[in-house]
Amino acid sequence: MKNILVVTYSQSGQLNRIVDNILKTFDGSFNIHHEHLKPKPEFPFPWKDIRFWDAQPECVELIPSEIEPPQFDTSIEYDLIILGYPIWFLSPPIPITTFLKSQLAKKVMNGKNVVTIIGSRNMWVSAQEDVKKMISENGANLVGNISLRDRHYNLPSVITIIYWMTTGKKDRLWGIFPKPGISDEDISEAERFGPAIANSVINNSFEDLQYDLLKLKSVEIDPAILSIEKKGKKIFKLWSKFILKKGEAGNPARETRLKMFKWYLLFVIFVVSPIVTLFFYLTYPIFYTKINKQLIYYKGVKQRI
Repeated sequence: MKNILVVTYSQSGQLNRIVDNILKTFDGSFNIHHEHLKPKPEFPFPWKDIRFWDAQPECVELIPSEIEPPQFDTSIEYDLIILGYPIWFLSPPIPITTFLKSQLAKKVMNGKNVVTIIGSRNMWVSAQEDVKKMISENGANLVGNISLRDRHYNLPSVITIIYWMTTGKKDRLWGIFPKPGISDEDISEAERFGPAIANSVINNSFEDLQYDLLKLKSVEIDPAILSIEKKGKKIFKLWSKFILKKGEAGNPARETRLKMFKWYLLFVIFVVSPIVTLFFYLTYPIFYTKINKQLIYYKGVKQRI
């Protein structure tokens, strides 16, 4: 029997629903070991306002914290490792970073093939680049990526995701805004990716897996959103370093700078980003070739489309 290790962190449960739907198409040919990472202490859901912003510096700087000891059997030779995660502040969530930077991850991942599964609002590329680097540092080989996102327009999705994260309610705010997060339809239809992954494991052939997944629309990137994200990641790093000068997570001395970051970010999202988006589309024809190369790279295509 083939052994598959699934390591996920899902604060709201949305990411685990996606992963479960992908895995349910696997038949009895696999032993699936699902490890749900648990931080110590747990991050609250819904978030309390300042606690949410307080996670930013450690997320962006990839600073590990503490998690409950994983329970999977490290003596098993896994035929595939599936890593599932949401996005926090254009970065992997702290529990995923903690796991990937652990000696346990290095031991179990070395020489193994990895598929990543991402659930995000709409900006995930920067986080995946961080994860790719940590996967490589553990001696593993990234062979596939699936990224599902909120398909609504950028600004409404900001409002709805803040509403969901701070209230725990995944309904239509005031009956006007769309439901937050990834749609139930997209989550349900994620099962279409399962057979392609299963076939690669059965045949021990992963060379074409990402191309097979892309045919199923595993990755869709809005070039305008990508442009905003790449600029945003650089700015986030400046803020994270600025906040960390006031101490570690939970230090009250950080609160003023966290509030500054909060209002700065909201201003940028609602005032600056529409202008940046307009400028992007005005200059798009000039940079078309460069942008297209970036899209191909971030989709995981190396030599052919």
